[in-house]
Amino acid sequence: MRAKFVPLVAGIALGATDSVVNHVAGLRGDSVLARSDRGGLTQAAEFLGMVLDAAWAWAAVAVLVGWVIARRGARLPASALAGAVVLLAATAVYYGVDALFDGGGFWHRATKVWLVCAVILGPLLGAVGALTRRPGTVGMLAGMVVPVCAVLNMGLWPPQHDSPMARPVVGAVWLGAALTTAVVFLRGRSKSADAGAP
Repeated sequence: MRAKFVPLVAGIALGATDSVVNHVAGLRGDSVLARSDRGGLTQAAEFLGMVLDAAWAWAAVAVLVGWVIARRGARLPASALAGAVVLLAATAVYYGVDALFDGGGFWHRATKVWLVCAVILGPLLGAVGALTRRPGTVGMLAGMVVPVCAVLNMGLWPPQHDSPMARPVVGAVWLGAALTTAVVFLRGRSKSADAGAP
């Protein structure tokens, strides 16, 4: 796939997937049941929905897209632009698919707020993705943005406790954050050692 399409495709995939998994219970007729009584597919969709509904997950996609664009040889501004595009596309598609499922409008206050956030935060997150490729402290600090955001997000806005998926989601996020931190640290040490080698 051409690099210029990566942010758009990733944004469409993120927005559509997040909206669809949030509607699985209604589509399967499970929304009238208590959360603990819902079927396995609905529970799996709820797990994925709780992950994708979190701000850190959207930030992670913007960072990843910035990293992909930088990996293909683009400069920092291209990664920053890619971060904005992926979040703008994801937001538009998310609320568009929601409007299709719910029969409501697209242009709500939440849509406007998240589009503004995409314009402001998307470039920063895309640039962070590009900076993760750098050796040393800059690369390590950039690499820590997503795991730190994930832990803070779970701590400040945890998943709804009435769901049987809440604890597994928190556990998975903490485990993912710990593993990512370990990888970032080990990668940073090896790059520092390579830079210091004769």
